[in-house]
Amino acid sequence: MERAGLSIIDWVVLMGYLLCMVGLGLRQTRRQGTSRHYFLGSGRLPGWVVGMSMFATVISSWAFLALPAKAFQSDLQSLMTIALLPVAAWICVRWFVPLFRERIRLSAYEYLERRFGLGARLYGNLAFLIVHFGKMAGILYLLCLAMAEITGANIYVLIAIVGCSTILYTFFGGMEGVVWTDVVQGFLLLFSGVVAAVFLMTDAPGGPGAVLETAWAGGKFKLVSGGFAWDSASTILFVIFGLTFYSQKYLSDQTMVQRYLLASDTAKAGRGVWVSSLLVMLVWALFMGIGVLLWAYYRLQPELLPAGLLERPDKVFPHFMAHAMPSGIKGLILSGLMAATMSTLSSDLNSLSAVVFDDYYRRLRPELDDRAHLVFSRLVVLGAGLLGLLLAMAMTRIHSMADAAFDFVSLVGGGVMGMYLLGMVTAASARALYIGLGCGVLFILWTFFSGSAALEAAGIPRSPFHTLWVGTIGNLIVFGVGWLASRILGPAPATEAA
Repeated sequence: MERAGLSIIDWVVLMGYLLCMVGLGLRQTRRQGTSRHYFLGSGRLPGWVVGMSMFATVISSWAFLALPAKAFQSDLQSLMTIALLPVAAWICVRWFVPLFRERIRLSAYEYLERRFGLGARLYGNLAFLIVHFGKMAGILYLLCLAMAEITGANIYVLIAIVGCSTILYTFFGGMEGVVWTDVVQGFLLLFSGVVAAVFLMTDAPGGPGAVLETAWAGGKFKLVSGGFAWDSASTILFVIFGLTFYSQKYLSDQTMVQRYLLASDTAKAGRGVWVSSLLVMLVWALFMGIGVLLWAYYRLQPELLPAGLLERPDKVFPHFMAHAMPSGIKGLILSGLMAATMSTLSSDLNSLSAVVFDDYYRRLRPELDDRAHLVFSRLVVLGAGLLGLLLAMAMTRIHSMADAAFDFVSLVGGGVMGMYLLGMVTAASARALYIGLGCGVLFILWTFFSGSAALEAAGIPRSPFHTLWVGTIGNLIVFGVGWLASRILGPAPATEAA
């Protein structure tokens, strides 16, 4: 069965998808008369729309490609990452959504300044800007790398088309353009995943029964395992990592916090959090299930999978799309893959602009009118988008750059959730925060550079922790040391703790 490359029908589907997204975003152009509307829309969006936008923002091409690869390579244990996501959602709805809707104007990091001063706000927003700019380039590169392998198209052309299309509708459509394209892209992502799963079960010899029986016999449905070690993956690690990751996402990430302000009231914003968290859980289960089905599909017909791909599980799903899917369906699945990336890119672009505008430009140029504010906000979208596009192209020449970028952004973002928790549940002063933050950053730096020649020469021991522990422990150190420092130094003044 050889179906490599795309047919005319597939290209029509892809081009139709891109034109629809650009057109849907551009429909919102006339409404973007003020900077507030550009970032927050009308403030009357339904809860389910806000939730779909949150969901589409959280899920990127990483989920589309990495989750099937993880399940293909091992089993379903990584699915435990979402086990406590409902807990994170409940905490967010109960305390954080009302707090942000009451305390901030636009930037999530305004709260840190109100609580700890300007330095805390700068640390929080710089971490966000660096993390999300690097992530934008990384996911655009990974998407176009996969699409180049599937379609045979030039990767630079793909980066330019996908990147410029996303910049175009984000530039003109503002947040409402982003949100409504998110809704369509979220549904397309889910539908394409379901289509892929159904095709895997029905196209294999013996049908669904043979596929599921083969996967069961191979132990691919294993969810939990016993044992624990700090330096290896385990069920406990997946559960704790998932709770930390999604708590940080919903608590301290501008792309999420900005959406709490889109709904007409707190109840609808909370409903959006629940919608997004349930859909995220569904996508995890769906795409890890696709990985299990891929393993059984090629187990039943091993001659269809080149031997080299057994060692490259991240290439198996793209290979399946390129060689097994029929015309038309292939274009639909690729549209879902593009949707997963473009929804994240557009949200990052709008939120990056919101942070630069609210945390820097409005503070430095308060005398300018709102027309100037709107022009500046759009220019930031354009500039950040083009720079991200160029960085993605640079990654094609230095393949290790993508891995380095993801490692770097995980380092930079360390400790931000601990800062918010320290401000929300304790009376710690700014001095106590900086002591805790300094200790947390030192821990993260130690684990990141652990094993380097310089540290070993200095007699500094290696980190005993698995990479997924670093964020959790780093935030705990920021919170714990900050709280202890506050007990020694005394609570914050009344004006600071407000």
